[in-house]
Amino acid sequence: MLMVFQNNLRHIWKIKILRTKDYDIMIGVAPNEFDINSSIYDKYGWYYYCYNSYFRSGPPYNYSKETSLPSKKDEVIVILNLNKRTLTFKIEDKTESYTDIPIDKPLVPAIF
Repeated sequence: MLMVFQNNLRHIWKIKILRTKDYDIMIGVAPNEFDINSSIYDKYGWYYYCYNSYFRSGPPYNYSKETSLPSKKDEVIVILNLNKRTLTFKIEDKTESYTDIPIDKPLVPAIF
């Protein structure tokens, strides 16, 4: 289930994971021209990987970092702030953010 709240510069997605086999899910944003049918989804965009609590992004950033966020939870809140150029993930009472997200191209929610 995906709920979206937005104003001009801030977008919030509340994602409820209803069913999954193993929490092998990536939640984040991708450029709008990304091919959703591509098998290399983790090479484009900025994601939180629910299985092991990692931040992942593709070229040119090639970012991979373990976060302090709890993994394997049923609800994730994602906040894209275009004014601050941040992508924040909130799970329970913990938050972590990407900074300096490029906003020269439109970004869309992406869940894999």
